[in-house]
Amino acid sequence: MFIMSPFFVFCSSVVLFLVLVVIVYRLKIYFNQVNKGLQTQLESQEILLSELQSSQNILKDQLIDLNVKHINQNVENEQVNKQLEHRIKTVQNESREQNKLLEQLLNQQPQDKLYSRAFKLVELGADVEEVVRECEIPLAEAEMLISVHRNKTNPY
Repeated sequence: MFIMSPFFVFCSSVVLFLVLVVIVYRLKIYFNQVNKGLQTQLESQEILLSELQSSQNILKDQLIDLNVKHINQNVENEQVNKQLEHRIKTVQNESREQNKLLEQLLNQQPQDKLYSRAFKLVELGADVEEVVRECEIPLAEAEMLISVHRNKTNPY
């Protein structure tokens, strides 16, 4: 059998130790490079995250501003709507009243035409009997029209 000498064991141990030191050193360099790359990626991702958070805050503020504007616009629209509804009701009421007045005027118009015609006849010099006969108004009203016409034309 083969007996190993102590020197051979020592030399082989030193060589093995040196090989292990070289391997560990190379692994250390490799891990340092990987670590630096990872740190660079981490820093860039932290910067990106910071920018994203900043953008998110800006968008959040813009959203809040838009929401406030939307709420204010809704309130303003409701106020305008109420004013318009009030105006519409007012106009409708006025229209109803004007329609009633128009209807009243249309209903009164034939009678008014008779009195206008009677007054024209009086101005042209018609006597009481002619006014009563032509306009179909009472005798007392015809006499009153003639009296009013005389007072207008001869105030003294």
